[in-house]
Amino acid sequence: MPNLIIGSRGSKLALWQSNWVKSELERLHANLAVEIQIIKTTGDKLTEASLVKIGGKGVFTKEIEEALLDRLVDLAVHSLKDLPTTLPEGLHISAITEREDARDALIVSPHLAGSVDSITSLPEGARVGTSSLRRASQLRSLRPDLKIIELRGNVETRLRKVEEGEYDAIILASAGLDRLGFSDHITARIEPDVMLSAVSQGALGLEARIDDDRTNFLLEALNHWPTRYAVEAERAVLRGLGGGCAVPIAALGRITTGETGEQLTLDALVADAEGQHVIRDQVSGPIYKAQEIGSLLARRLIASGAQELLPEVGASEESTSAPPTSETTAEVSKEASNLPLSDCRVIVTRAVKQASELTRELESQGAEVISCPTIEIREPLSWEALDTAIAQLSRYDWLAFTSSNGVDFFLRRLDELGHGRAEVSPLKICAVGRKTAERLKSEGLRVDLTPAKFTAESLAEAFIKRYGVGQRLRGAQMLMPAARTTRDVIRPALGKLGVQVHVVEAYQTVLPAMKSEELIKLLLDTQSDYIIFTSPSTVANLALLLETDNLATQLPHARVACIGPVTAEAARLHGLTVHIQPEEHTAQAIVKAIIEDSRTQNENARSA
Repeated sequence: MPNLIIGSRGSKLALWQSNWVKSELERLHANLAVEIQIIKTTGDKLTEASLVKIGGKGVFTKEIEEALLDRLVDLAVHSLKDLPTTLPEGLHISAITEREDARDALIVSPHLAGSVDSITSLPEGARVGTSSLRRASQLRSLRPDLKIIELRGNVETRLRKVEEGEYDAIILASAGLDRLGFSDHITARIEPDVMLSAVSQGALGLEARIDDDRTNFLLEALNHWPTRYAVEAERAVLRGLGGGCAVPIAALGRITTGETGEQLTLDALVADAEGQHVIRDQVSGPIYKAQEIGSLLARRLIASGAQELLPEVGASEESTSAPPTSETTAEVSKEASNLPLSDCRVIVTRAVKQASELTRELESQGAEVISCPTIEIREPLSWEALDTAIAQLSRYDWLAFTSSNGVDFFLRRLDELGHGRAEVSPLKICAVGRKTAERLKSEGLRVDLTPAKFTAESLAEAFIKRYGVGQRLRGAQMLMPAARTTRDVIRPALGKLGVQVHVVEAYQTVLPAMKSEELIKLLLDTQSDYIIFTSPSTVANLALLLETDNLATQLPHARVACIGPVTAEAARLHGLTVHIQPEEHTAQAIVKAIIEDSRTQNENARSA
């Protein structure tokens, strides 16, 4: 039986991409078996119809996403440029692979080979095939004399049409040609200053269910962060402009390293369908502000007149209906302003991989989220301690997990060493917190005890209430796979009950690759209303990055929200006043608490 099922379109390019992801996953994760299931989409069925008329980007993804939500497949592999910026509820882009060549490619017919090596050298009135409004608009702007003709079909069909002289030239994405081995057909690769690429062109997006922690964990190794930062900025431009296949919008992010660290430079343009009006602009900034850079560039394009161009060329990527009028735009703005956190900026310090749910909850309530991860989750420096413990599982009576990370790394190593889940079934399992318990249950593991809080008192109380203080616990052996920095709460609490706890390192939390001056600038520039800490490490690492013992001096205005009492204690030790600490240690609970606090603050301000 396969451990993972990929949902894929049946085209040769889609299958190449899915097979590449399959081989990479099987290379990275020993004993993992991956299967590809072909799913036919609307775009595949209507091979000759105009993309604008049949609905744009979503026509290549809808059926696959339905299979994901129905749990018929575990992940989907997309050319990210085909994926709408707004995904169905419950799905997200789990990983983005390293980008191939993002440029467009010019392919000319045999009768022009040798005499044409660029768009400018095409003969007057040449017939150029493309299925993209973005390319057509830029071509018309550059060469108004060219005859632009709709081009559909798979890559081989398009190449055959130009070779047979049906077109004088066609334009395709370089990345697809390279992947399929057709690089030798390329006459010239078109530089971005001549023709700016489609949003996310050349990158693969791996879509999965948000709540499928196992699949998300397996895909994490395929994330290429420079590419991810670049395309997230590009997609933020597209989202800010509200456009898709039916709108000539282009964007390309490029990352460079200089004295101030890694910088993202983002170019974008908007044009009308005829190429008579082209608006282009550029914004640069630190890579960790990728989405804000994209949103800023979208606003600058709108301020330069992009909004006047957008309604002229059709519907947005999310709809095939008429373009929004000023009245409907006002209604949307009014609805957004009525959300409880519409005027709030919130800094999230959680590691990027773990922050998606919290970010989604905040944004759904109207908050502007500033991602400022102060920790990264990585493999342990050595697997030796965990490997030894796994080899001796039979000596233990209990397994204890204090986070989903502990579950993920323990089960990953269990699988890599060739041990079956049957070796875990005789053990009782303690899961601290609802999310940790849910993660275990999603793997088919029984959870025997779920203390609500990660405190000595809560743990001891839960064990005593369930098992008493007699011989049932005394002498028991417990294995706890955790991070090296996990607070030593379980061992002393259960030691008093006669349980011997062995803590082994299963993963490590480390400082992110961010310079202190970049972080200080981020905190000062954002003037945020709230900052959320999700673990003691997020607090301690922020203090280390800022080189201070008193965080209050760097966060004079932000109200502090902490998930859990241990995190709150760490915040207080670093000079912070904790304003929010919900009883339940979940993303939903802390967002609810921030909403209540924000409402109280606003009421106090009005009555003052």
